[in-house]
Amino acid sequence: QTATTAIEFWTAPNPFQEAFWSEVVKEWNNTHHDQQIKWQVIPAGNSSEEVILTALATGTGPDLSTNIFTGFAAQLIENDFLVPFNRFDGFDELLKARSMENIVKNGWGFNGNYYVLPLYTNPMAYWWNKDVLDELGIDVPKTYSDVLNLGAKYNNPTKQKYTILTRHEPNWWDRWFDFCMSYQANSGGKPYWDDKKVLFNDAHGLKYMEFINQLFRKKYSPTENFQDALQKGIVLGSIEGPWGINYTKETYPEFNYVIAPPLVPDDYPADQPIHTFADTKGMVMLTKNKQKQEVAWNFIKWYYSDIKHDVKWLEKTNMLPSREDVLARKEFAEYLSANPQLAEYAKLLPYSVPPALNSKTIELQTKMNEVLWEPVIYGKKAPVKALNDAEKELNKIIKQ
Repeated sequence: QTATTAIEFWTAPNPFQEAFWSEVVKEWNNTHHDQQIKWQVIPAGNSSEEVILTALATGTGPDLSTNIFTGFAAQLIENDFLVPFNRFDGFDELLKARSMENIVKNGWGFNGNYYVLPLYTNPMAYWWNKDVLDELGIDVPKTYSDVLNLGAKYNNPTKQKYTILTRHEPNWWDRWFDFCMSYQANSGGKPYWDDKKVLFNDAHGLKYMEFINQLFRKKYSPTENFQDALQKGIVLGSIEGPWGINYTKETYPEFNYVIAPPLVPDDYPADQPIHTFADTKGMVMLTKNKQKQEVAWNFIKWYYSDIKHDVKWLEKTNMLPSREDVLARKEFAEYLSANPQLAEYAKLLPYSVPPALNSKTIELQTKMNEVLWEPVIYGKKAPVKALNDAEKELNKIIKQ
């Protein structure tokens, strides 16, 4: 009789993910009697991040957890809570087996180590009103000029006809889906900051902020808040995540739209792929106990190297697994042919970049709203000045 080692495993508080993990953990426990997993959903609280930090501080935290975004990972790494996966045997083989080598190497590294294995990736994309574009005889916009030309033809605020939605709410996370995404698109997937300094005050950042400035000066973007502005025909284009697909299908079954990569400046090289922002979370190991680490690593290898787990994940959650080969593998074909909009997002997977790693993400993006985003939108600052101010103010936060 071998002694049993058990590990604590926490996963995201989401009913679809709960249903998924309960089956996966049961399958593992039934076939690995000496390596058991005690699974639970991350306990309720203000945020998963807060709950996990409190548990770790009191020694009641998990050995393994999902639902970790890059900024929170950076915070955990700085507090020495995470174990780097690249120190375990079979790490590189595992990345290849799951076809996630580029995804992991292009955005999840921290000072030469890899502490997070991404589970799912929600790329961000533009949705355009297909019926109106067809009526106008206009192709799907690809560049900032395309949008400004479309606005000149179509825009009419007195009739509630706007060209494009630009979110201006002061939520820190909203900047992921406009400024951060557009910087990544313009720069060929480069981060907008790292753990030492701001990187966005350059031509890539400026071209985007000049575009935003134009949209609001010309009233091509509305400044009032409309619910479902795109589906209701108030705007022609909007940045959306794949989570909007099912909602739109149910609520606006007649609405016809095209999914397209992020807009880029006019001089963006036509032969280059366009990168986008990935709303993505992953799994981390927190136990420092060698025996428990072994069990956790065995479970991770078993989970990530079997494609049937990713197929089941996709079917249960409608979220794309963090793999570069989703479109190429026949295992996903049936689901994607029944969900063609999600297949459009899958095309963006190899070029989807997670949030730039910084433990102060929330503070930085809150300050970004105040010194960069809102002043340009409301015409209080020119883009150049706003970017200079933002670089100064955000660098102060990073260096604290």
